[in-house]
Amino acid sequence: MPVDIDSRMPAATARSGHLGTLAGVFVLALLLMGTAEARERLEYPDWFAQSFYDLPGDLDDAVARGKRGIALFFSAETCLHCVAMARSTFQDPEVVRRFSGQFDVIAVDVFSDVEMVGLDGEMYRARELSEHERATFTPTLLFIDDSGERMLRFVGFADPERMHVILDYLESDAWRRESLRDYAAGLQEETALAAQRDTTIPRTDALLAGFQHPPADLAAQRIANPRPSLVLFERDGCEECRRLREQILEHPAIQDKLAGFHSLRLNTDHGGVVVLPDGRHGAAEALAAELALAHRPALVFFADDGEEAFRMDSTWLIDYSGQLPDETRQDLVDSFLARLDYVASGAYRDWPQYQRWRAQRDRELEG
Repeated sequence: MPVDIDSRMPAATARSGHLGTLAGVFVLALLLMGTAEARERLEYPDWFAQSFYDLPGDLDDAVARGKRGIALFFSAETCLHCVAMARSTFQDPEVVRRFSGQFDVIAVDVFSDVEMVGLDGEMYRARELSEHERATFTPTLLFIDDSGERMLRFVGFADPERMHVILDYLESDAWRRESLRDYAAGLQEETALAAQRDTTIPRTDALLAGFQHPPADLAAQRIANPRPSLVLFERDGCEECRRLREQILEHPAIQDKLAGFHSLRLNTDHGGVVVLPDGRHGAAEALAAELALAHRPALVFFADDGEEAFRMDSTWLIDYSGQLPDETRQDLVDSFLARLDYVASGAYRDWPQYQRWRAQRDRELEG
């Protein structure tokens, strides 16, 4: 777990003699060897709004100062992707200028018991509000306009380029007539968010162990052999796709867990008809469009009854600075294993907030 060195210092200096010396050595060791770990706690940017935990009041105040509305940043203190957004996207000067100019951003800790007045006027604890607003994973950004209407719920990490597309989407009022996916796809030549191909990355036709390829009928397989399913959507020339395969999906521990899933790999640049666990059928690109998937790679998890459990439709494979890691990170392997457990156990039905389920699970495993 990340160590808050500052909180340990007063206790260490209060000790005397041998214990004090040991404490000092311990703290020094942390400073020398664990500095990166100690920084892995979320610190909200200074430009975030100070909330009075009254969302209708916060919204009125924002609108009175000429803002379009408010944005709720659902987060957790040790969430890697939350930290990465705080350190990269929310430090980008142009993102800060545009974002803070349009919205007051209010942080909501999904573990917190602080009481807040929701947009419906009801009282919630912050953790309850996250479930009420369907902030299943962190980070989740929920944008709310001056009338209280939910404009967009964006789940996952967004780099500065993607955040500019999101702000363009909201600023142009495109959110009233089309999805973010369709809006981004229409930009094609104007933004890197549209699926641009990197021709320096060769097309990958090599098989991925444990994954089927078209043609495949996961609905029939699920009925014959009930188990959860995972569907991976990729495209040619996708560096993130390649690293996800090599660092996560080919990892022995992941492969062992995937043995209990029906797994399917699809490339949206190629043909081949498949049937998904919920009965949808077609080619990869058509299915990605029907599922409104905006990112590659995208992963859609289905329960053993064919119900979609959740999806990963944004950049997930990153380090704390928001960059693609050069080598396998154990924390990401552990996170992916936990997500597989979240689906396979059916816990997503009883625990709609993933981070809180994982914290409870980890406590039980440690106990």
